[in-house]
Amino acid sequence: MSTSAKPIVFITGASGMLGQQLMSDLSANYQPLALQRDKSVPHHPTWNYQSTLEQLGIKSPHAVIHLAGAGIADQRWTEDYKQLIRDSRINGTEWLVNEMQSHAKQPQHFLCASAIGFYGHRPGETLSEDSTAGDNFVAELAVQWEAATQKLADTHTRVTNLRFGLMLDRSGGALKNMLLPFKLGLGGRIGSGEQIYSWVSLADVSHAIMFLLDKPMDGPVNITAPNPVSNRVFTTTLAKQLNRPAFIPMPAALARLVFKDLADELLLADAKVMPQKLQQAGFKFQNPTIDQGIQSALCIMY
Repeated sequence: MSTSAKPIVFITGASGMLGQQLMSDLSANYQPLALQRDKSVPHHPTWNYQSTLEQLGIKSPHAVIHLAGAGIADQRWTEDYKQLIRDSRINGTEWLVNEMQSHAKQPQHFLCASAIGFYGHRPGETLSEDSTAGDNFVAELAVQWEAATQKLADTHTRVTNLRFGLMLDRSGGALKNMLLPFKLGLGGRIGSGEQIYSWVSLADVSHAIMFLLDKPMDGPVNITAPNPVSNRVFTTTLAKQLNRPAFIPMPAALARLVFKDLADELLLADAKVMPQKLQQAGFKFQNPTIDQGIQSALCIMY
């Protein structure tokens, strides 16, 4: 398929871990284009949506994939950083939705990042897209983030909220931060180790998004592997793949001291989230088990 004949897909956050993967994977059947920040508005999360359309001479892209936002697990949560997380996601999404709405011809599909943090801390439950929201910071953030897309959902544009699980890749996210202590033989379970981690490989996230581009599926979609595991199994598997021991646990109290609110919201949170919609639609995971997921994430190291 010639480049000019390929459907155009705009991506925000294209320089991030997932954005780079998508830019590469989409290029076979689509023309992925990174939406750049509008630097004339330095303190607001705006993108050059209209000027990009004008440069391309088109009325609208086939789809817009909105991934941009301050990293949730990139650093300790101060009140200022929590506000940055909110603003970069909610305000940025509201701006982009308003910009798309202002055009007579809107994209066919808007896929907006969200997170399984929507469900909060739910020990003992099995969660699907039909489950209710939690009540902690990340849950409230996800609720507001998804609500910011609703104006576009009320139009002819199909809106999909991508509830990402713990995304595994050595280049970023939580796994990148875990690699050094585990390589040094200083890794181990966090807290009791019994909390359930709903993880997913970066490759499967990218393939799931490509799958969704061609499916009439809207609303929330859990993008998690079909086999969530306990933190104990996760850390033991990571150590095994690195040929290192995993016998230095981090007590919950120490995790809270080091990571503050992030500890209870992410590291110690228990949420068994299943990819019900993806499985019902026939999506096939390349890395359905934690062994495969970590191998995929670390493949460049072998």
